[in-house]
Amino acid sequence: MMNWFDHCLGFQGGGMMMLGMFIFWGLLIFLGVYFLKTLQNGKDTKGGSHINILKERLARGEITEDEFEHLKQTLLK
Repeated sequence: MMNWFDHCLGFQGGGMMMLGMFIFWGLLIFLGVYFLKTLQNGKDTKGGSHINILKERLARGEITEDEFEHLKQTLLK
């Protein structure tokens, strides 16, 4: 009678599968964290944020309109 387990890889096959799963999940977690950080950084540094800060300072009365225009021109250079 034939032995059905003649061509089984044994522990080596299971070890390679386990290693593959660790690599897969590690890569998936790394990419998830990377994309979340990229999205978060994109919100903080979107274009025109300096001008928005100046507008907020003008609205709060921290700077005058002349100071606002001067600082705006300085930033846009």
